[in-house]
Amino acid sequence: MKTKTRAVFVIAMALLMASTSVNAQNERREKRHERRNQDSVCQHHGVKNLYEKIRVKKVGFMTQELNLTVEEAQKFWPIYDRYQQELMALRDKNRPQDTTKEGFPKRPDFLNMDKAEAEQMLDRHFKTEKEVIALQEKYFNEMKTAIPVQKVAMLFHIEKKFMREVIGGNWHKDKKRVRR
Repeated sequence: MKTKTRAVFVIAMALLMASTSVNAQNERREKRHERRNQDSVCQHHGVKNLYEKIRVKKVGFMTQELNLTVEEAQKFWPIYDRYQQELMALRDKNRPQDTTKEGFPKRPDFLNMDKAEAEQMLDRHFKTEKEVIALQEKYFNEMKTAIPVQKVAMLFHIEKKFMREVIGGNWHKDKKRVRR
């Protein structure tokens, strides 16, 4: 009798443990599917709300670095947000359409592409860069009406500093953890 009870108990425990494992796998699969969802803000990288998380950090960092007053911030941020939206749309439009199964753009095989493909890629790159510069010129002229021109001139440097310190710094910390 005790052996049957133990056997039933062991089987029940095994089933219970297996069901929680299957449930956890389903949850992981659903989260992975959510990240790859095409509704996500950053659909090319399959990370839902990544842009918004970075934006929140960027707003705080840039407001502090630019030393914006409340009045300046109220005028500046709507212009900067429109600029960022147009910049992302421009880059998305010119981003390669073929992607890996994880959602990242495929890296071209530079050494094995023919000259015509390489020329096309360079032409597309330079066209995009010209459009980016025209967009920057348009919005930076508009930003000069919201904040002093000295602060507008600082924007490029502050954006690069943000990428280096806030985003790049986190990447280096993660890389150091892996090395240990």
